[in-house]
Amino acid sequence: MYNFSGCPCSVCGKPLSRNDDVVVCPECGAPYHRACYESVGACVHTALHGTGFEWTPPKSLDEMKTCPVCGERNPADAKVCSSCRSSLEPKAAPEPEAGAAEASGSGFDYSRLYQKAQKGPGPQAVAPHFDPNRTVDGISCADWETYLGPFGLGYLSEFLRMQREDRKASISLGATFFGPFYFFYRKAWKPAFGFLGLELVLNLPTFFQLLQISDSPFAPGFSSSTLGLLSRLAASASFVMMIFRGIYGKYLYRRSAAQRIRRIQQDFPDSDQRAFVLRAQGGVSLGAVVGAFFLLMVLGAVFSLFLGPNLDAVLDLLYV
Repeated sequence: MYNFSGCPCSVCGKPLSRNDDVVVCPECGAPYHRACYESVGACVHTALHGTGFEWTPPKSLDEMKTCPVCGERNPADAKVCSSCRSSLEPKAAPEPEAGAAEASGSGFDYSRLYQKAQKGPGPQAVAPHFDPNRTVDGISCADWETYLGPFGLGYLSEFLRMQREDRKASISLGATFFGPFYFFYRKAWKPAFGFLGLELVLNLPTFFQLLQISDSPFAPGFSSSTLGLLSRLAASASFVMMIFRGIYGKYLYRRSAAQRIRRIQQDFPDSDQRAFVLRAQGGVSLGAVVGAFFLLMVLGAVFSLFLGPNLDAVLDLLYV
């Protein structure tokens, strides 16, 4: 669909934005605010329909800046996007590599290499990508950026879009296919342990079947048909839970992160101390994923202690 942001409404003449409810004439393609179109009741170019007339965007749009994050068009002199507050400034050209000077015949520039090492990353390397005064769930983008870490800008951009559109759904393939481990990786402890506990509960019918097959004295007194029915219900519930995680995984992560950031803000009012704690408690953790795997291995070992003597039947079932 054509991006009508910045185009004038054919009735009121005011620029359209990506958040407006836009109506397009099916005959000539002229765009309108829905309220403007309904107030007129028809396309203002109706008399020209059938003559080959087609609406064309004004040439002034070519001079406008298009936001690379949300696609909103902005005035040519704008420095940040009016919709998502992302920077519209062109990125500075990278400094030529030291090898380029050597290739040109001027020799290796040791002085530039030394100055670059002495200079370090500098304050420009940590310049905020979003307006620090803009908030998500009442938390400044500056604190969000610090907590999410260097790979969290995509999340912050999506959080801003979710807040602007007042929605909770946002597809997350990581939460869909990796389940609780996605939340352990993002340090969202409540949904991580919650989904892990649900996964264990949904596997209980399978555990009970293994107890019965191995002739364990701890096997519950359920019939085989009852356990089969429970297993099918658990499999269906597990599939529904997977879809739920995929749709609302990012929202659950956002809510968990917001709660932790607020606690840190209360405990550390000093900005420098707060930034240090946000970096330490935020970001991602491969160690948490390894710990979750280890926990499951321990639980599996504990469960194996309750199996009966007929382990061959269990092995035959597992390797069928």
